[in-house]
Amino acid sequence: MIKVDLVTGFLGSGKTTFIKEYAERLCNKELKVAIIVNDYGAINVDRLLLEEKLGDKCRLEMVIGGDVDCARRRLKTKLIAMAMEKYDRVIVEPSGIFDVDEFFDMLYEEPLERMYEIGNVFSIVEAGLDRDMSHESRYFLASQIAKAGCVVISKTDMVDSPEVLKLNEAFITEVLAEFNHRGKVPEFYLKTDGGIAEEDFEKLLRVGYGSGDIMKLQLSEENGFKSLFFFHVKTPIDSLKETVDDIFADKDAGNVIRLKGFIQDHDGAWLEVNATKTEITIKPTSVGQELFIVIGEGLIEEKIGSHFEEYRNSL
Repeated sequence: MIKVDLVTGFLGSGKTTFIKEYAERLCNKELKVAIIVNDYGAINVDRLLLEEKLGDKCRLEMVIGGDVDCARRRLKTKLIAMAMEKYDRVIVEPSGIFDVDEFFDMLYEEPLERMYEIGNVFSIVEAGLDRDMSHESRYFLASQIAKAGCVVISKTDMVDSPEVLKLNEAFITEVLAEFNHRGKVPEFYLKTDGGIAEEDFEKLLRVGYGSGDIMKLQLSEENGFKSLFFFHVKTPIDSLKETVDDIFADKDAGNVIRLKGFIQDHDGAWLEVNATKTEITIKPTSVGQELFIVIGEGLIEEKIGSHFEEYRNSL
């Protein structure tokens, strides 16, 4: 039986950063590791970032975004193919908009039931999590935490308060109660900017998964999420951070939750842009693709696009 780990987390929580280190540690144990990334949208930025860090240490596969049923079929097909190649460990990174129960249900289907066993389920929660998130967003957060063996508190370096763990625990307890959670609240792990200590990694390898249940929320197109793609964006590099800030602040553009992508600087070098309402990171990267992905609720493409000097809405 191949162990499969699930790394969940709401949009911008730091899933990809966690997976980089987690997968590298597994590879250092000389395990044959594969990662399946399913981003919310048809173009996968996270795979590029993982390839830059991990190179050929482990296999990276992508599940193209789409409707729920289509994405589920593609993920199942990938898992079957990887089982045939006898990997020791498979890590699945779904989108930040993901109901964990669907993953558990899929693993109990034939032939996956005979191929895989669930290893660990991690829910990545950033220390500066937006407490004003919508009811629908809170539902996905509750879903991910209810089945987690461990809640990893990320981006702790961005929050000065020593009470950060207590604040996150209180908020998570509140969100779980909102959806009538039944079960044990998972343990918490504070991930510092310095990375995961070796003794902590050994503990994380044994956290397993939770058995909590929550009340189901029926989502429709009106209360669902969407992603928009902006290709070949032209905007002043010197004021890029201010432009991203303005997009998040523009209420007429909808509820923007995540913005990520790449843009070239004055010298043609790639910059990686990764932003949430509480954090904007712009840094050099060796890989890139001329696009920005904006994810949120009730998004208006024209309003968001108006903050750029120029863009295309198709390749």
